[in-house]
Amino acid sequence: MDLKEELRQIALDNDFQLFGVSNLEEVESTEYPEGRGLQKPSEIMPGAKSLLIFGKVLWDEGMNLSVSSAGEADFSGGGSLEYYNFYYNLVENLAWRACNTIVDRFGAKAIPAVTIHLKVAAMLAGLGWIGHNTLVITPEYGPRVRWVGVLTDLELEPDQPFTEDLCAKQELCKERARCVRSCPYSAIIPGPSQGVEPGKKVDQDMCVVQHVFDVKPAPEYEKHIRRVTPRGMLECTLCNLSCPYGLKVEEEIIPARRGQVKE
Repeated sequence: MDLKEELRQIALDNDFQLFGVSNLEEVESTEYPEGRGLQKPSEIMPGAKSLLIFGKVLWDEGMNLSVSSAGEADFSGGGSLEYYNFYYNLVENLAWRACNTIVDRFGAKAIPAVTIHLKVAAMLAGLGWIGHNTLVITPEYGPRVRWVGVLTDLELEPDQPFTEDLCAKQELCKERARCVRSCPYSAIIPGPSQGVEPGKKVDQDMCVVQHVFDVKPAPEYEKHIRRVTPRGMLECTLCNLSCPYGLKVEEEIIPARRGQVKE
């Protein structure tokens, strides 16, 4: 087994379903949207030689739990805001386990990275296409995947970028993408994400996810905030759940995970 396949197996052994090697230089040089708290790979691990991308299928909506204090801030965690995404903690924790194996087995450096531009990195790793809702659409699971990068000083050849426009070939999205239609606030600007300035494809002022930060959300947003506790919410995933490529998760993976497989 060559090095890349060994690393793929380490990812699978740590409950990830997707693995690829991204182009570190292109992720470093790509344009990053402002106000999202993202970092260049070199800011996290100077001297990294490769960027691994792990993808985990979120088969239960409970994994989309977010907890925040009430205030005015943005997704960078600026201001007085406390903001926690369960899925980031989940994939980062699993990635640390994988990193420990990489360190022990190969004597290499390896650290997780959830603040790089993971969508671009996943596409460059050949794992999926950035769809109309700006999420990475994978052929296997649609957009129901959360990503984490692993920066390492191991030298690996990057995989080929994903170039198939999955949105354009999807019959159910020919007239208008289902993710665009699913948003109750028309926050997603219609059309492909390619060619749109980073951070401008989704109107953050309209998106319900942004309004969970509000001290007292307006009634029209409260309607689509799924509260678990007063400040604990399941993020709005309507555009995610509407994607036809995610049907495998709905029809096969979720029943299997819940022990509901038909005889």
